[in-house]
Amino acid sequence: MTDFIIKRILKNNDTKAPETRKKAGFIGSLFGILLNALLFVIKFLVGTLIKSVSVIADAFNNLSDMGSSAVTLLGFKLGDRPADDKHPFGHGRIEYLSGLFVSVMIIVAGFELAKTSVEKIIHPEEAAFSLVPFLLLVLTIPVKLYLASFNKKLGKKVNSSAMEAAAADSRNDVLITTATLISTLAVKFTGIYAIDGYIGLLVALFVMWSGISIARETLSPLLGQVPDEELIDKISSVILSGENVCGIHDIIVHNYGPDRYFASAHAEIPADCDILKVHDEIDNLEHKIKTEMGVHITIHMDPVETNNEYVMSLKRKMSEIISGIDTELTFHDFRVVSGETHTNLIFDVVVPNKYKLSDEEIKEKIDKELEENLFTVIEFDRKFT
Repeated sequence: MTDFIIKRILKNNDTKAPETRKKAGFIGSLFGILLNALLFVIKFLVGTLIKSVSVIADAFNNLSDMGSSAVTLLGFKLGDRPADDKHPFGHGRIEYLSGLFVSVMIIVAGFELAKTSVEKIIHPEEAAFSLVPFLLLVLTIPVKLYLASFNKKLGKKVNSSAMEAAAADSRNDVLITTATLISTLAVKFTGIYAIDGYIGLLVALFVMWSGISIARETLSPLLGQVPDEELIDKISSVILSGENVCGIHDIIVHNYGPDRYFASAHAEIPADCDILKVHDEIDNLEHKIKTEMGVHITIHMDPVETNNEYVMSLKRKMSEIISGIDTELTFHDFRVVSGETHTNLIFDVVVPNKYKLSDEEIKEKIDKELEENLFTVIEFDRKFT
């Protein structure tokens, strides 16, 4: 049923198309608003009838979910706006900001529910049990399970972290409601009314934890995260397919919203090549990447010696030295400048983040393996992919 509805929504097979994502975001968010509103009314009425703070806490969690869906809907709408003079990369990151705002709402709601639950623990109140409201609460579980499945599949189709977060939140709600039902039964069979407050507190803590988790996931692309490895492999493959390209390094990818990428890369080309011919080739590679992957890329040409045997022998030696230190280390932009008394080896070394050795220690290890008349001039880079 879920797959059928999604197919009806996404008639366009191009799930990265702006109109397709906009439509998916609108329908998914609207679906979430309506179902969460229904669940809030049911749970709030049940909680009021049986005087259960944990049930009411669960109801307000659904209310926050309804607000989350509304903010997600707004994020999709604003994020879809085209680029302008002040925002040349578009407004796609608004979708991430909407997710961050939602996470703050969830954390605040959880905090307020925790306060209420603590009061119930300190001053427990008698809670009535009624079978009909209890069964109504049970029936809300499959509704949330369906909403979780719907958002998960739709989010994967259009690559929306906001919708996938909503799916995870719905699954969490199923666990919360289950805990609430256990609380109601525990109070009925033990007569210990403080149990309701304790379980309500657990529900509140879980809500806050969910909010913090969503905030971390949403902040990651805003701060700048490692790009998808598959995307990097595809970009590298296209560039290396160039007739005159003999190497590639320094690939940097910036994300400005779902499926909105701007990138740069350095392509190594023979120093003695026809520069105009190779420049045209690089332009074609840039166009191919933009057309096939939707990535706006700028490729910088780095000339390297390919026919000088002395330079190539030194480069091979350097490769052995660096891989001998650690296979995680790589180097590029290797040049040789010869003088009367010594020769400078100029190159960049790419070091993983939080590496065990300092730049000075790496340089010292390299220098120890070289003849006295070979000096190194090293620029240390950090990995961006």
